[in-house]
Amino acid sequence: IPSRPPPLGATGPCQEGLRYAVRANGVRNLLNSTAQMYGPTVLRNDCAKGKAVSHPISIVIPAFNQVQCCRECVASVLANTRRAHQLILVDNGSTDGAGAFFDAIPGATVVHSKTNLGFAGGVNLGLREAEGHVVLLNSDTLVPQGWLERLERALVRSDDIGMVGPMTNYASGCQLIPDLDLRTLDEISAFAAKLARDKARTILDVNRLVAFCILIRDSVVREVGLFDESFGIGNFEDDDYCVRVLRAGYRLCVAEDCFIFHYGHRTFDALGVTREQLRSLIDENEATFVTKWGEFAHARALAEQLNVRARNAMQQGDQAKALRFLKEGIEVFPAFEQNYNDLGALLWDMGEGDRAYQCFVQALSRNPENQEARDNLLEAARALGKEDDAKAFLGERLRKGLRRDYS
Repeated sequence: IPSRPPPLGATGPCQEGLRYAVRANGVRNLLNSTAQMYGPTVLRNDCAKGKAVSHPISIVIPAFNQVQCCRECVASVLANTRRAHQLILVDNGSTDGAGAFFDAIPGATVVHSKTNLGFAGGVNLGLREAEGHVVLLNSDTLVPQGWLERLERALVRSDDIGMVGPMTNYASGCQLIPDLDLRTLDEISAFAAKLARDKARTILDVNRLVAFCILIRDSVVREVGLFDESFGIGNFEDDDYCVRVLRAGYRLCVAEDCFIFHYGHRTFDALGVTREQLRSLIDENEATFVTKWGEFAHARALAEQLNVRARNAMQQGDQAKALRFLKEGIEVFPAFEQNYNDLGALLWDMGEGDRAYQCFVQALSRNPENQEARDNLLEAARALGKEDDAKAFLGERLRKGLRRDYS
């Protein structure tokens, strides 16, 4: 199996956001950061308490041609998926025998389309047949042992997690593990097993998942619905779905202990799409996405940009400028809890303990599982004599498992 470079526009690995961690002496601990549109929110969770429960799961694999990729993908699913599931194979207008291959898989539900309906259209054919939580899996992927259990374990960590994706060798954004050279199934399996040990039960909150492989909660499918087919043959329909899921109040997470091998862009290869045509398609669909979600996407991006400017101001010792940037960020996009947390840390350093405490409360009201904000709240509570109030607040938030408000 040849290694392949990341696709156009791919970025490096996720970086944790710069964070202010309040301590009793008021000293902040600045960590390295990056904040970009659709970049990760700064939250890592130890999901040791999450346990997968018996629940229907459907695996939807849409494909246009590339029958050999289909054979490898389905073979890996059949060999490495111990968890009970319904397998749904979508022949999206194939002409090279992929449909006939799908028909020969015992026990699979097979859906045929006479024409290629594009990625969103093919996915929707499968979603209409699905039951329970749904995995969307590209036909140019290979899955290792334990992949579905790890994704499900991350999903059930909290009722407000709407979608979960894995790490991979080929994707844009924070799911990419760069510079991997995996050439055989044994190498893929060994790497996946090591990652599962090294990153056991950890998840990362993000604002975007790439749909080469995503596990979607059943309630999300019911509430959010099908993919938007206006994006044509592909690109940005997954970004669109992510925004819709966020606006419905759910979280998006990466299961950092789960790895799936991805060849990448095989459907576009089958369609004969050139690199120039692909870039044109990406630009066209990006324009469609921005037209549809411009206000939401711009507000989120602006809030993150203001957060970065506030951090830079703090590094330069300009508290007044940092204060202004953080307040502006909260005004333009109140759902971004990190601005509340950082504002609290700044106020704490300025000697305004009570106002800082309330900022940490506001951050946790938007995201009860933000570990840094929880630590900050408890540290401030100890210094202010509010430990009982803080513990009661945290217990209530975590018990309810409240969703974040992305409206």
